[in-house]
Amino acid sequence: MRFRWACLLLLAIPAIPSAAEPGLTISVNNSRPLAAIADELERRYPIVVTYEEGEWVSPDDLELADRFPIMIPRKAAITFHYPRPADGGTVAVADVLTELLFQYHAAEAPGRFRLEGSNGLYHLIPAQFKDYKCDWQAPWLVLDTKVYLEEKERTVNDTLDEIIIQLNESSPLKTGWGFVPLNLFVQNRVRIGADGIPAREVLRRIVQQVPRRVTWRLMYDPTTVRYYLSFVLNTSAPTHDEPSN
Repeated sequence: MRFRWACLLLLAIPAIPSAAEPGLTISVNNSRPLAAIADELERRYPIVVTYEEGEWVSPDDLELADRFPIMIPRKAAITFHYPRPADGGTVAVADVLTELLFQYHAAEAPGRFRLEGSNGLYHLIPAQFKDYKCDWQAPWLVLDTKVYLEEKERTVNDTLDEIIIQLNESSPLKTGWGFVPLNLFVQNRVRIGADGIPAREVLRRIVQQVPRRVTWRLMYDPTTVRYYLSFVLNTSAPTHDEPSN
C-alpha cells in the first residue's frame, strides 16, 4: 500500500541582509544541512533549489536519532557565508550555490554534491557518497532512471504517480511518497511527454508548468532502506529579488 501525506507549509519569512550588511549568512545544525540551507535560500529568493540524496550507508555518515532507535544521516553544523560584492552589485545564483558546495565540502559534512541548473531552477545532486567501507564512490541515483511517458495532458498527480511506478519498476531501491501539496497537484494539469529521459528532467518540466513555486526533496531513509520523494509548496513571499543568473 502506498501512503501519501498532503501538506500546506506556512513558512516564516526571515530577514535578508540589506545593502549595508556584510552579506548572506545562514547557519544550520541538523542531519541534512545542505537541504536546510537550500530551504532557507528558497524562502529568501524567488528561486527553486531541488535536493536529492544517495544511499547513506557508511558508518562515517550515520548516527542514532536522539529520541528514537533509528539511523539518520550524521548531523553537521554548517555556517554558509557569501560576502556582499565590493561594488554593491548583484551576484549570480550559480556562483552563490557553487560557493555553498565548496563550504559544505570543506566542513566535511556527509556526502559530496554537484550543481546543475540555470534561470531560477537549480539542482543539488549527489556526486560522491561513502560506501560501507567508508570509501568515496559515485552513487547510483534514483532520478537518473529513464522515464517514458506518452505525451498528453494529465493532472500533476497522475503524472507523478506514473513516474513513481516506473522508478520502482526499474530501480533496485523503492521510492515512496513523502509530503506533497495534494490539492495543487490534483487541480492542475500539465502536458508532458518523455522518451527515455532521466526522471529528474521530467520533474523539472513539471515544476516549470505548475502555477506555484514548488521544489522537491528526495531523501534516503537508512532505517527503511528506501527513498521518499516530497514536493514543497513555498507559500512565503521572497524577501529579496533574485540575484542575476
